[in-house]
Amino acid sequence: MNCDLSVVIPTYNSSHTLARALDSVYGQSLLPREIIVVDDGSDDKEQSAKIAASYGDGISVRFIPMEENQGPSSARNVGIAASQCRYLAFLDSDDVWYKDKIAIQYGLMATRNLDFTMHPYCDDIGLRRGGEKSENGSSPPLSTLSSWTPLFRNDSTNSVMVLKEKMVFYDISMRRGEDFTLYMELLSRPGCRAVYIRRVLAGGFKSTIGASGLSGDVQAMHAGRMLALNKLNDRGCISLSQYLLGISTEMVKYPIRVLRVSRRARSGK
Repeated sequence: MNCDLSVVIPTYNSSHTLARALDSVYGQSLLPREIIVVDDGSDDKEQSAKIAASYGDGISVRFIPMEENQGPSSARNVGIAASQCRYLAFLDSDDVWYKDKIAIQYGLMATRNLDFTMHPYCDDIGLRRGGEKSENGSSPPLSTLSSWTPLFRNDSTNSVMVLKEKMVFYDISMRRGEDFTLYMELLSRPGCRAVYIRRVLAGGFKSTIGASGLSGDVQAMHAGRMLALNKLNDRGCISLSQYLLGISTEMVKYPIRVLRVSRRARSGK
């Protein structure tokens, strides 16, 4: 059975993990109608295209190549523009979804007429597999999701599902903090109907702090969050209280991240 959902998967030199990501979509208890793989000017573009072409049974799979690398925000925007379904969800090519992610999240979106939902993300499935345990069919606990929520949390784009007509494009001028900026823009809109699902439904295979990739540079992460808060404040998307809270929280978290990375480097992990 397929639901009215487009899955956007940006990929950059990730042909070695793309099949794993696609398998996690095909392994869903409720399948999406389409998957859009957007290659962000990769060196292994041909290999990724072959992998995407090997899928297709039961789900429409499209592969869209970009001529040059422009970053994940641009790749996601290409996928958003090409999508044809009522709802949108995002999956990075080196991450996976747990098998009931779509069934739970889409079910809530459709039955409650929601604009936006999020859930927790497990950054290293190899160490913590708790999110994949059976919940015996129980409904997940829910909590309020507002423009205050992302100020206290650091959830992944892999956890987001959005009503397409309410979607905004990612800010392509930002290489870090663009996902947080988008969440805040969506949630700050008057009347936004949103819920936080308190169950881990997606995960990755490395720490999000101090690991390789865009999230590896903690100084750049810090600068990205500060830039995002300033942009949101300038656009009127957040109140002065939210801005000050966001700045204060980030100033506390940044040295903690630096300390964690330093300790990990000394331990050789």
